Amino acid sequence: MNVEDRLRIEREIATAAVKGLVQAGYQISVFDGEEIVNSPSNDVDSIMEDMFSTDIDQLEVYRVDDYDNRAGWVLFVYGNDGWDVMCDHTTNLEPALKDADELAEKYAEECV
Repeated sequence: MNVEDRLRIEREIATAAVKGLVQAGYQISVFDGEEIVNSPSNDVDSIMEDMFSTDIDQLEVYRVDDYDNRAGWVLFVYGNDGWDVMCDHTTNLEPALKDADELAEKYAEECV
């Protein structure tokens, strides 16, 4: 797989994850490995703009109006096979990440 395809796949899966979380009613901050780069938000485009600046991102996921207690997290590691970009998350977020997981499985089957 070439780099452009890997980057496209990573972005598709990340977008599906962010959209799923927002549709489930969560707000998201992006931790880029050094700092949180945005306030909790449900603006998919803004969140996506804040991702991909380092080799990893962790989405810090919050319920609306409860920013003192994180509801969960999703860890993205870039630069591997593309389909494995979403490498870990808290289990309570699985329903919101269903589309992203299915997309990752589809690409994994195609790439292996």
